[in-house]
Amino acid sequence: MDFDAVITGDRRVVARFSEWPAELHDSLLARIRALTDALESRVQALAPERKGKLKDEIVSRVFDDPQKIKGMVTLEGGLTQSEYRKAAALEYGAHGGVSVRRYSRTIAEAFGRDISPTRIDVSAYSRIANIDARYYLRGGLADVEADATAELQQVIDQSVKAFNDDA
Repeated sequence: MDFDAVITGDRRVVARFSEWPAELHDSLLARIRALTDALESRVQALAPERKGKLKDEIVSRVFDDPQKIKGMVTLEGGLTQSEYRKAAALEYGAHGGVSVRRYSRTIAEAFGRDISPTRIDVSAYSRIANIDARYYLRGGLADVEADATAELQQVIDQSVKAFNDDA
């Protein structure tokens, strides 16, 4: 039986087999689900938190195909393009010039004193970004990668031993 366990990309655990015994499949599926849930918890713990919106968008999914099982932790698709850019800047860092589009906002405080709510327009401007990478997605995977590989290998070893004992 050929086996190949691979940790790929930033967020994927993939297991492939040339033969896919049902017992091994079920054991691996259960283990990959548990590992994916643990990875999601780790990523959420590492995610920067100012408003909590980023943590709310972190989700996990397990795909069970005939030839592979894949666990994935990623950001939910409900973010706007600018929110994805912010999330990417937190994960990968951002340095250099950043253009900020004009926007409007309402202020209810000025110089530490409450004022009647006033709507103001802020003109477009450029600023220098200096955001260090936080590695909440990739860092979460790096933290569990060795243990995940060892756990998957353990499941395979146990299944092979059980298969050989039955034969």
